[in-house]
Amino acid sequence: MNPVATIRVLLVEDEAGDAHLVRMKLGQSQSEHFDLCWAQSLTEAQQCLAASSFDVMLLDLSLPDSEGLATVHSARAMAMAIPIVVLSGRGDTDFALTALEAGAVDYMVKGDFGYDGLARVIRYALLRTEMEARNNLLVAALEAAANGIVITDKDAVVIWTNPAFSRLTGYSREEAVGHKPSDLIKSGLQDEAFYQDMWANLLDGRHWRGELINKRKNGSLYYEELNIAPVKNSAGEITHFIGIKEDISVRKEMEAQLQKLASTDPLTGLFNRRVFLERLEQEQAKVARLRRYSAVLLMLDLDFFKRVNDTYGHATGDTVLKAFAEIARNNSRATDIPARLGGEEFAILLAGADKSDALTMAERLRQQVAEIVIDHEAGPVRITVSIGAAILLADDVNSEAVLHRADAALYEAKDRGRNRTYWSCF
Repeated sequence: MNPVATIRVLLVEDEAGDAHLVRMKLGQSQSEHFDLCWAQSLTEAQQCLAASSFDVMLLDLSLPDSEGLATVHSARAMAMAIPIVVLSGRGDTDFALTALEAGAVDYMVKGDFGYDGLARVIRYALLRTEMEARNNLLVAALEAAANGIVITDKDAVVIWTNPAFSRLTGYSREEAVGHKPSDLIKSGLQDEAFYQDMWANLLDGRHWRGELINKRKNGSLYYEELNIAPVKNSAGEITHFIGIKEDISVRKEMEAQLQKLASTDPLTGLFNRRVFLERLEQEQAKVARLRRYSAVLLMLDLDFFKRVNDTYGHATGDTVLKAFAEIARNNSRATDIPARLGGEEFAILLAGADKSDALTMAERLRQQVAEIVIDHEAGPVRITVSIGAAILLADDVNSEAVLHRADAALYEAKDRGRNRTYWSCF
C-alpha cells in the first residue's frame, strides 16, 4: 500500500472560523495528508515562507495589511513559483477571472467547499502548476534549440517559430506567423513532384525527411535538412505539423569540395583519370546500346614537355599545363569530358560526336596550343600538342579497346613529326 502523500499548505486567513473550516475540510481527505500552516496576515505569511517551504498557498483577499487584488499581487511576489488559490466570500465570476489574471491558479468561495472540493482544487492547482512548469521547460528547450523549429496548423500556416528559425531564414516570428513556409522561403529549385511526394507522406500521417534548397528573406539560398512530423489528436486526425530545419550549407560545401578533390586533377582542375575512365565506360555502353549514337576519344600529349621542365623549371611546366588545360576546357562542350590522365598526357571524350566533329575540334585545339607564349627570363616558352583520335565502336568489348586505338594514333602523330592529329583507321 502506497503511503499517503503529504501536501504542505500555507493558509493566509485572518478569520479564525474560516481557518478552522479550511483545516476541517482538508482533514477529511482520504488520499492526501495536508500539513497546514496558518498565517493571519501577509507579514506573517512572509515569515512562514522564509522559515519553511510549501506546496500551495490558500489566500484570503481581505487581510489586516492588504486588500483585494493587491493581496494577490503581493502574495505572488512573495510565493514565487508556489501556486495560489484565492479564497473569497464573493461569488463574482468577473472578479474571479481578474484574480486569475493577477496570478492565482484557482478561485473558491468560502463556505462552498463541498465534501472534497477544497482538496480537489489543491490537487488541480498542483497538477496545473506542474504541467505549466513542464510546458515552460519544453518551450525554453524549443526556444534554445540550435535548429530552426516551426509549428503550423493542418493547412501548413505558421503558428509558432523559434529564434533559430529567424536566424536561419531572416524572418521574425511576427513576420512568419499567419503565412505558409512556402510563401516565405520556397526557392523554386525543387520541382512540384518533390513537394507532391512530401505531402503524400505527411497527409498519410507519416514522418518526412529530406534535403532541399530554400531562400532567405534577403534572397540568398541555403541548403536545408528538413524533418516534418504530423501531430494527431485523439481521434487520429492531423491537427498540426512540426518542422525541424537544419542549415547544412557548410556540410554541402564540404561535400562538394571533397567530391571535387576526388574527381579532379588538383593542378589543372580537369577531371582526373579515375573519373575519366568511369565516364568512358558509360559512353562505351551507350554506343553499344544505341545504334545511331557515336562518340570519339582524343588522346593528347604535349610535345617535348620534359624539355620545358628541364630548361625552365617545374613551376613553368605547371604554368604550361594549366594554360593547356584552360584551352581544353574552353573548347569542350558541356557534354564533353576533358581530363588529365597523368604528367603531360590528356584526353577528351567527345560525347555524341562523329569523325568530322572530332577532327574540327582537334585542329582548333592544336592551333590554339601552338599560339601559347609563356614569358620566362630565359626566353619565351612555346609548346605544341600531338593528338590521336579514335571512334568508340559498338562491338568493342570494353573501353580498353578504344584507349588502345587512340593511344596508337597518338604515337603515330608523334612519329609523323608531332604538332598534328592522326585518326585511327582501325
